[in-house]
Amino acid sequence: MIEPNKKNLLIGVISDTHIPSRAATIPQEIIDDFKERNIDYVFHLGDFTTLDAYNQLLNIFGKEKIIGISGNMDSREINKILPESREFELLGHKIFLTHGGGGPRGIIRRLNKAFDLSPYEIIIFGHIHQPMNKKEQGKYYFNPGTPTDKRFTDINSYAFLKLSKDNIKFEIIRI
Repeated sequence: MIEPNKKNLLIGVISDTHIPSRAATIPQEIIDDFKERNIDYVFHLGDFTTLDAYNQLLNIFGKEKIIGISGNMDSREINKILPESREFELLGHKIFLTHGGGGPRGIIRRLNKAFDLSPYEIIIFGHIHQPMNKKEQGKYYFNPGTPTDKRFTDINSYAFLKLSKDNIKFEIIRI
């Protein structure tokens, strides 16, 4: 990942799209919003399910803007090309991406048990299908929810991560 020479970044964040079992494609409303806001990156936190959703994002936004990880429901094709987690730094913020596992209750504890999250300021994950925006013990835990599936949640959503050197903001968008 190459950090652009910018003072502010806007990142579109989605997860658990489950294409094609829950929807034929990533909802156009999300694509349009990402384009309209001129996002710098798209983070997809796993459960694309098939390569089609990943390729949809690549074709629209380009490979340099798509940062994806694999989830527990992803095909072998996805698992071959995307890691289970990623770590990097943007504008001085150390970020960790993973899909996650288990239900929503205790998810932060499970993430901290599964990974050494001590170096990271921002942890972004999927899997639970419920949006989350929490700060615990100096760390931000974010989940965009799912835009296409009503299992385990009563809302559909996606999110934006707004970063500057001195500011972190996670905005959840309900569909």
